[in-house]
Amino acid sequence: MKLHSLSAVLCLAFSLSMISCGKKSDKSDPQDAAAVVDDPALCAAIGAGHLHGDLTGFIPAEAKQFYVKVEWLNPLKSSTLENKAKVTFVNGHAQALALRLSSFTLFSPTMGHGSSRLSEMVMTQDAANPNVWNVENIYFSMAGAVGDWVVDVEAGACGITDKARVEIPVAVEIP
Repeated sequence: MKLHSLSAVLCLAFSLSMISCGKKSDKSDPQDAAAVVDDPALCAAIGAGHLHGDLTGFIPAEAKQFYVKVEWLNPLKSSTLENKAKVTFVNGHAQALALRLSSFTLFSPTMGHGSSRLSEMVMTQDAANPNVWNVENIYFSMAGAVGDWVVDVEAGACGITDKARVEIPVAVEIP
């Protein structure tokens, strides 16, 4: 009986941790995304999940809750924290969605691993454009050709999260 109770408690703790959409950077202010959580218009827009057609430059999320675009703000280099990106979220009608960016994770499908130094990455929501996030201190553990790296973006609001895998269209160079 005690084992069953422990399992229930662990299951509840895991479920609650999955609901949390907190950013993975200790350096970012948790209030950056707090304003988007309870906006009824946003909740209706993300909850509908009806995306129509392709939006140039944007990738649809897996469950079709949003479109995302990742723009690299500088030439990408390995073994440095100088890499920066801008992440933009819209709905299927190209209207801004002020989502909470909960993770921005590099992965190399060709090598089968991610990158390191994730704790140094900083994600901040743009005050003037709440559907835009700036990601700094992005660390590529190694160089790679076009297609060697992707970024997995997870975002959401109102208890709804979705994710998208975005290919990095440029090579990561050795500094």
